[in-house]
Amino acid sequence: MAADERRLTTDDNELDLGPVGPWADQEQFRNSKFFAELLNRLVTGRDMNIIVTAASETGVGKTTLAVALALMIDQHGWTAEKASVADPADYDRRYDQCPPGSCLILDEAEKAMDARRGMSKESVSLSQTFATKRYRQVFSILTAPSKSWIDQRLGSDAADYWIQALQTDLGRIKGEAKVYRLHTNEHYEVDYSKRTEYLHWPNLDGNEEFERLDERKRELLESDAEDSYIDADNVEEMKEQAVKTARQRYRRKIMKRLDDRDELTQKAISEVFDLSKGRTNQIINE
Repeated sequence: MAADERRLTTDDNELDLGPVGPWADQEQFRNSKFFAELLNRLVTGRDMNIIVTAASETGVGKTTLAVALALMIDQHGWTAEKASVADPADYDRRYDQCPPGSCLILDEAEKAMDARRGMSKESVSLSQTFATKRYRQVFSILTAPSKSWIDQRLGSDAADYWIQALQTDLGRIKGEAKVYRLHTNEHYEVDYSKRTEYLHWPNLDGNEEFERLDERKRELLESDAEDSYIDADNVEEMKEQAVKTARQRYRRKIMKRLDDRDELTQKAISEVFDLSKGRTNQIINE
């Protein structure tokens, strides 16, 4: 293996997805240019923009890789609320609200900015956020189908690293990616990339935050694509419905956790939430 293609491996069973975590304890971590620069930026209060793409259209684990990195990077504890799915405007709002040292994900960005909308307000806003708000010291991870998509929408100089998730010969998730450092030669007005190493990431099955994001992603992407074009008169109603739905989900989650405790009966839980016992049972078993 060439010197600039060092492999970085992890042990799924030992991986702690807190900030930095045991990835930094790996023997081969010392040879990783990507993680060395990442640590340096964490320590010095600087940000990093990372693009995650796929060697094929779908199914190679782009989102899993993005979440694994976010869990490791975010100094305040990454949660699914720090991810936007196919919604650059939502990503932009979250960017302005989160504290320095946070890590945001914009997943499936291409689904919000296809060829018909390439110069839309959303596309321009995303370009400005990703490329010019770096003073906020917020780490960003954007997933997209290919680097050419990034070059056309953002310009490759907006990102620091490009990570390409690979697939097996049978088209399955490989859990391996190529890591490239992106550079811009301003004198010759040329963008170029240099492969630095390979990266392996852990399986996040069972991770609560990853599963919350995955559920939200499936709900959004399974809906009609045209639903993203919303009449202004319906915005307030949709916002109220979204808040109501979120509260109901949170209530159901709390009630299920209370029901798991042996010392609490469903009658006691129903009294706390001012519900009938029958309704309480229905919610818990949904």
